Amino acid sequence: MRKKGLTEREIIDFFKRRFDFGPPLPLGFDEDVAALPMSDRRLVVVKTDMLVGSTDIPPGMTLNQAARKAVVATVSDFAAKGVQPKALLVSLGLIPPVTRGTVREIARGLSNGALEYGCRIIGGDTGQSDDLVIDCIGIGFGERGAILPRDGARPGDIVAVTGPFGKTNAGLRILLSKKLRTRRFSGLVSSILHPVARLRVGLELARTGAVSSSIDSSDGLAWSLHEIARLSHVKIVLDKIPVAPDVEGFAREHRLSREDLALFGGEEYELVMTIKRASFASVRSRVPSLLKIGHVERGRGEVVAEFEGRIRSIEPRGYEHFR
Repeated sequence: MRKKGLTEREIIDFFKRRFDFGPPLPLGFDEDVAALPMSDRRLVVVKTDMLVGSTDIPPGMTLNQAARKAVVATVSDFAAKGVQPKALLVSLGLIPPVTRGTVREIARGLSNGALEYGCRIIGGDTGQSDDLVIDCIGIGFGERGAILPRDGARPGDIVAVTGPFGKTNAGLRILLSKKLRTRRFSGLVSSILHPVARLRVGLELARTGAVSSSIDSSDGLAWSLHEIARLSHVKIVLDKIPVAPDVEGFAREHRLSREDLALFGGEEYELVMTIKRASFASVRSRVPSLLKIGHVERGRGEVVAEFEGRIRSIEPRGYEHFR
């Protein structure tokens, strides 16, 4: 029997133990982004995100779309922190022979993404590879105390998200199976081929001063909730699972669990957050797309759903490489 290898989380934990030494960093290794001090108040904020062809580009996605997606994935982590990315460095691993058309499509996607989110591509690196690799490093600036953390949730806070879930989970199933391909669910496919980072919303949420914790949902709603609960040392209780309307129909037609589609997907790029209860109404007036899905209680890192007196434990499961 082949020995089971390490999961993505186990690999990350290994490197955290190896490199987490020296003076404390402004943001820890568990955060969406990293930061280094420029002055007593000012921080330079950086993030790297890698797209690999064989694991991150589904059937039907063009090179143009894939390159734009690489930008979106990087920007989404800035959105979760309430920070505007200013510049991108892009490294490319390209499979030979490289045609002019390939380069043109990748450049178009990178350019579209950068223009869409107000950041400039300022350089990078290019090399030969056995698989397509697009690695984006985002650079921005923030103030100490103004960057939204993952670990700030407190008992009494409201749990909210910036939109409904399940589209990418269902959309990927459609792209991977010709049998499920249907025009009726084109919006689900679009969520995969043209994802959107919630940068404008993230910046507005940071300005409210009422968000106690925030994370993007690129690894799935359930995993994101567990990360906030684990790092904040609290219990998250859901009274609603935010299922997108077209996911409801897809789930009924294909006899799937709508809740599981919403909880255990990935790459939705919605923001998952906790907000001080007294400020929730005013925050929602500024960000009408916010959906309240639960609240925070005292606890030890667990996430549960409570409906009509029944309690369901939510697994810490989502998208993960090497599984």
